[in-house]
Amino acid sequence: MLIRLEPDPCLIRHGSSFRTVKVIEENEIEKLIFQNVWKPFSNFSAILPMIKGFLKTFEFNCQHIFNQTELIEQLRNEKFDLAITESILICNHALIDHIGIENVISAESFLQSDIVKYASGEPAFPSFFPTIFTADTDKMGFSARMTNTAAAIFAYWFAYIRYEYELDGIKKLYANGKDYKELINRAAFHMINSNRFLDYPSATLPKTVFIGGMQVIPNGAANLTKEWDELLSRRDTNILISFGSMTRSSEMPDEFKNAFLDVFSSMPNITFIWKYEDENSTIAAHLPNVKLTAWMPQNDLLADDRLTLFITHGGLGSTIELAHYGKPAIVIPLTGDQFRNAHMLTRHGGAIRLDKSQLGDSRAIGASIATVLNDARYSANARRLSAIVANHRPRDVLLEYCSLAVEFGPLETLNSAGAHLNYLQYHSIDLLIVFLAIFIIFSYVSYRFWKFLICFFIRKCRSKYAPLPITEKKNE
Repeated sequence: MLIRLEPDPCLIRHGSSFRTVKVIEENEIEKLIFQNVWKPFSNFSAILPMIKGFLKTFEFNCQHIFNQTELIEQLRNEKFDLAITESILICNHALIDHIGIENVISAESFLQSDIVKYASGEPAFPSFFPTIFTADTDKMGFSARMTNTAAAIFAYWFAYIRYEYELDGIKKLYANGKDYKELINRAAFHMINSNRFLDYPSATLPKTVFIGGMQVIPNGAANLTKEWDELLSRRDTNILISFGSMTRSSEMPDEFKNAFLDVFSSMPNITFIWKYEDENSTIAAHLPNVKLTAWMPQNDLLADDRLTLFITHGGLGSTIELAHYGKPAIVIPLTGDQFRNAHMLTRHGGAIRLDKSQLGDSRAIGASIATVLNDARYSANARRLSAIVANHRPRDVLLEYCSLAVEFGPLETLNSAGAHLNYLQYHSIDLLIVFLAIFIIFSYVSYRFWKFLICFFIRKCRSKYAPLPITEKKNE
């Protein structure tokens, strides 16, 4: 039996009864997080409102989850064999422990976070492995390594403070009182939403399992309705535009909207499918080649051979879908891990990146589209990446490791001893300090010894070969 804790502070389904227990919506928090997403991050003050929004969201979720006493008792009575949850909220792990579920799998919708790596003893090398919220590639100079290391430190401390804040808020309700490292290490496996052939190379533990592509249609068999099938058949070239489920195109600045409309108008032989959340909008009513839709079957559209290009924000889900379906792309990262995802995808040669500061420039957008459409290398590289990742079966991997977790529970033999070492011990800095001290002492003693010998022999030589003193004879 599997239970997944949603990011919302409620469980949509639980146990065998599939009852709707409670749905709590907090739209103000969502607005606080994403109201500035279209603006360039010129300084830290532009990011601060989003950080505050995330903290408020985590606080809201944790408090409401643990206050659902009736729901918690229902979950406890279900006697689940296995729980699957994310580590973005540490109180999810605390709740599972509180309910009494012994077997747990941590399944992340993002990449493995720095704090989970640290807690589980998994190596993290910011000198060449881009952290989750960085815009750097894996080929870094001195300044890039400094920025990436600073980003890794910030990500760790931000998560640490958040974890401690969550656990402190529920300490009166959470009787077991485990700290965040104990909770994370209860997980039998850490599943991450990534693919080894798509992501940057990294050192991982045996407990880390790659399941990126769970949502991908097996064998790429598109199943479009008649409406979408007819839409793709109208023109030879079809371009899909979507900035994800959280960021709304309808809320982008008018300058950006007009730039896209100018591009659509200049390319009448191309069908543009634009995820635009205002279904009553008439901004593209004068353009017969534009389809505005609040929702579209993105998976099926990407799986269809008639879709030519995808303009995306670079969310991890969309990035993985692009890799599997072999579609060229223009990636316009807006926030969070999207900058990293953009570089991760473009390095395979099937996509280009456009900065969001250029969204008001119709010429830049049009030139990017023309570049990808007119250069066959982008399509060829995208298809090559698709062929490479095709052999990865994330659904089979998920079932295999879930079965292992249910049958054997957490395997202590897979736990890294590095999880119990502090930073100095883990990186052998304490040994380097000792070796350096020994070297300094040895060098100093050697210096004093050789100096003594040299001085000693110089004095001996001077005394042996020194000229005899000249004495004057006295006059008799």
